Amino acid sequence: MREHPCQQHRPGHHADNCLTGPCGFCGTDLHTTASGECRSCLRIVCEACDGGYQPDLGPICGPCARPDTSGDAGTHQGDFTPPNAQELHRLCVFELALNCGHLVTMALTGWYPVSVACCDRLGGTILHGLYVPYSSHVDATKLLSERYEHRPKGTPPDPDRLIDRRPRTDEPYQSPRPGGPTHTGRYPARVGAAWSLDGSIPREKTH
Repeated sequence: MREHPCQQHRPGHHADNCLTGPCGFCGTDLHTTASGECRSCLRIVCEACDGGYQPDLGPICGPCARPDTSGDAGTHQGDFTPPNAQELHRLCVFELALNCGHLVTMALTGWYPVSVACCDRLGGTILHGLYVPYSSHVDATKLLSERYEHRPKGTPPDPDRLIDRRPRTDEPYQSPRPGGPTHTGRYPARVGAAWSLDGSIPREKTH
């Protein structure tokens, strides 16, 4: 199978050959058919290869679609019985609102995390010259896609993959109820600094 043209650049940063060349899945001329960006993997997919268009989310390519998009069957974990010597992996793409003021799109195995390594806005620690930023707390989540795969038992989960990061645009929110949800919206929850645990300074990055 030939390489999809969208795999030759960063996710979401499409070039002319992605948008107007042949479909990376079936080869159909995109000048002659409708196409869009898969809401899961961010590759361009033509309407013939779309596995389940949704008005609010857009298309999704066949490989990223659920095993059965024709109805309710196969949409829940309990609907799948793993074959012998295999286990079920849940592959999801989430949009996560973080307390560092970023909105990220993340692909991962399993359910959404409670914190994400995103940026250095909240500060971090230095040990032996290595700077590690603090993780950002997840304020809100939106499930973009979900599918299941049978894999050999003992297969490690795929590493979490940060697909996109952009500034949040929502305003801070204070719940009127005691103990209710509160967040700082597009503003970082705090402005952090680097804290050296052993007195060392960050090593210079080499290119």
